[in-house]
Amino acid sequence: MMEWLSERFAPGPGFAWLCVGFLAAVPLVWIMARVVRRPSVRFSSLSAVRWFGRSWAMRALFVIPLLRTLAIVALVIALARPQMGGMYRDKAEGIAIQMVLDVSGSMEELDFQSGGRWVRRLDAVKNVFRDFVLGASGLAGRPDDLIAMTTFAMYADTPCPLTRDHGSLVDVLDQTEIPGWVNGKHRFQHAEASFTAMGDAITLATDDLRRAGKQAVSGMPGAEAAKSRVMILLTDGVNNPPGDVADSPDPIEAARLAATLGVKIYTIGAVGSSRRSNRLRRGFLFQRRQAVDERALREIADITGGKYFRATDTESLVTIYDEIDKLERRTTGERTYRDNIRGARTAMIVALALVMTELLLVNTRFRRIP
Repeated sequence: MMEWLSERFAPGPGFAWLCVGFLAAVPLVWIMARVVRRPSVRFSSLSAVRWFGRSWAMRALFVIPLLRTLAIVALVIALARPQMGGMYRDKAEGIAIQMVLDVSGSMEELDFQSGGRWVRRLDAVKNVFRDFVLGASGLAGRPDDLIAMTTFAMYADTPCPLTRDHGSLVDVLDQTEIPGWVNGKHRFQHAEASFTAMGDAITLATDDLRRAGKQAVSGMPGAEAAKSRVMILLTDGVNNPPGDVADSPDPIEAARLAATLGVKIYTIGAVGSSRRSNRLRRGFLFQRRQAVDERALREIADITGGKYFRATDTESLVTIYDEIDKLERRTTGERTYRDNIRGARTAMIVALALVMTELLLVNTRFRRIP
């Protein structure tokens, strides 16, 4: 019974035992409520009115505590987060993937096309990244992988650590912007957008992947930790950290560290083939096209056993991610539940209806004078 409950309610066996204990206590509380003496008004004799009998309202008094009890039961069910029956897996084929994305100022170049219009490099990459994770535009998707995202400009940051909650990952991706840009519009010149700390990004992503081996679910028969760890580094420029270069990790040295830890890096140089220039909206500033440091990206990929790709348009980006999509896979521990939102919502509506019915009755036909 506990296994049946744990598969259908999110909080697990402990909460299931709590529900069973609560339901078992309901009859006991009911009996005690009838036994305990309550304050009453004494009359000299009721013999004169006994022949009237009990009205239907007196006979239906048990409905009031019953409504309250059923409302509490419905709330317990809603809080237990009902699950879709059978929607779980004990094992899955997957790896750990760290998406490392350049968000420096040069990613605002309008040299990629999407839907028949020119878009920023960043927007094109985000669209293909989303399809790579969820599956669309000919990409199969990666539902069983641990996926994280690291971004870098002046500094490297990991807004989304390794997770199988790909919906949350995509939400973070949608909110990712170039420094100085808000909701796809350039608002002001931001100093951070002028730098590309590639070495910092590789080091930070490697550290996150280093811990991926501990993220398998324990107790899964035949399941392994995420031993296959991959980094996909996409940039449109060269390593350009702030301050003294010696103070920032060199990308080549960071790649050697990643190779030592068994992390494979696939690098993508994303610069559109179009000669379309990108003039900032004020009209007097011109941003020079930035060349990709292909030599460094190839060396990073070779050191770690990965591969270098050159993306010149959206179609080539899709092709590149499709090739990366065919990476090796391993069995990793996983147990996935799908929340039954409709079931929880129905239980909450039922609880509200029961409480409102009780309040209506105790303040009208079943109103009692103390």
